Formats: sequence, structure tokens, C-alpha cells
Amino acid sequence: MFADFSQIRNITILGVGLIGGSLGLALKAKGFSGEITGLGRRMQTLDIALERGAVDKTTTDFCTGIYDADLVVVGTPVDLIPGMVQRIAEIRTSDSAPLLITDVGSIKAQIVEEIENFLAVPNLHFVGSHPMAGSEKASVAAARPDLFDGAKCIVTPTGHTHPQALKLVTDLWQFVDTQVYHLSPTEHDLLIAGASHLPHLIASILTQTVGEIGNDKAQALDFAATGFRDTTRIAAGSPEIWRAIFTQNTHSLLPMIDLMIKNLAEFKTLLENRDDAKIEHVLAHAKRLRDTLES
Repeated sequence: MFADFSQIRNITILGVGLIGGSLGLALKAKGFSGEITGLGRRMQTLDIALERGAVDKTTTDFCTGIYDADLVVVGTPVDLIPGMVQRIAEIRTSDSAPLLITDVGSIKAQIVEEIENFLAVPNLHFVGSHPMAGSEKASVAAARPDLFDGAKCIVTPTGHTHPQALKLVTDLWQFVDTQVYHLSPTEHDLLIAGASHLPHLIASILTQTVGEIGNDKAQALDFAATGFRDTTRIAAGSPEIWRAIFTQNTHSLLPMIDLMIKNLAEFKTLLENRDDAKIEHVLAHAKRLRDTLES
């Protein structure tokens, strides 16, 4: 295992989308002097990453992309991450040089459990991570070197995590100026189900609902202005990526949906009873909570 992050000279980003591309740009902007390889399936995407300076070289050959890496960051959809790590383990055998693997997936418990069940190669270590940054645009064309500046990043060690591997992954995200938090995979999935997954689901259902409102003269969406666009912006995210997130974090997401339904039902009752005082109380409480995000 490497003594510190400065010893890592070759980083491979597997899946160079918005997050992977922004990581490459951020590493370079912050002074990483090693080599960054972009590994993916589509040469067109890799060419954009290369043109934008997010990577130093590219390949679609898995073995070539992994062979000399010191660190691999897996940026694929969450349902593909364990399979990618398994392929890496098949290439990097027990007599290979040390290799550290992390990911940027939005769910952790299922990913980490699957990987720890099969990963038993000496000198090969996996530590889950999730930078809380991004947008509805998933393409490397939207990558930015400042995407992670001041953002939170959750790193998810377990009882099997090598302490030095944890330190190196923490150093990686601190190097690109994120605020790193250590949570268990289960804690991560519970909190992020509320902070990220439920809002995306609500934005999608809200967009669908408003899309069903109208008559032969006009549709409600015809009059959607800034408020609606701001509220539903994240619904424009990749359906493929979010389908995988929802289905892999169902255990944590379902209770969040139940809580949302309960709160909506209670608010509906307040409206039916025309309880102005309690309606204003709910809105004021929500405003106070929202205002704390700006401080």
C-alpha cells in the first residue's frame, strides 16, 4: 500500500462522465502531476474528455486501462460498479503492484457488500465514496474543474477497510477541495435517500403530475415558470442512472416515500379544514429549515 497520496502517479477514471471528467479536471487544476487515463466504452466520449484536458490519454481496452494504474475511480452507473471491480480483480492478480479502487456511486450498502464478498486479492483495496456534487447533465461536456470546491464527499469504510486505503481515498477527495465525511454504507444510504434520492423522485413525479393537467385550450406545463423549472430541474437527469439508484436503494427509499405521503396527507387535511394557522405554521417551519441551507 502507498505511504501517501503523493506516491500515486497513475489514475484511471473508468467512466468519464460529468463526475469522472470533473475529477480529472480538478486533479489537474489542483496540481496533480501524474498521468490520468480515461477508460470507457465510447470513443466519442473519451475524445471529448481528452480534448477538454480531463485526461491525458484514453482507451476502450479494459486491460490496458487498468494495467499500470495505482488508483482506479469507477464512475459507471451504480448497478455496474461491482462487476467493474470484479473485472479489475481478475486483471490485477496477487503478484501485481498495489492498487486502490474507489467509486462515485450514489448508493453504497449493496455495492460495498457485493465487492467485499468477492474481493480477496492481496494489494487490491476498495473504499466506497460519494462526492455530493453534480447536475442534471451527465456528460463530460458539462464537466468543470471547480465542481467539487467546498462540496461534501462521503467515504464509507467498513470493518474490513484497510486504514491506509481509507486515508488515501480521503486524501484524494480533500485534494480536490471537498469536505470529507466518514459514514458506514448503511448510514450513507439512509441519509442520501432523504437528501438526494427522494427529491429526485418527487421532482419526477411532480413533472409527470403537472404534465397531466390541462384541457383543450392549454396545458399547465405551458405556463411553467421559474419556480417550477427550479423545483423540477433534477428530473432532467439520466433515467438509466436514476432507475439503478432507486432500485438499489429501495430499502432506504421506501420509508422516505411513506413519510412524504404522510406529510402530504396531513397537509391535505389542513386544506380541507381551512386551518390557516396550521398551514402557515407548516410553511414557516419549512422556510426555517430551507434557510439553514443558505447559511
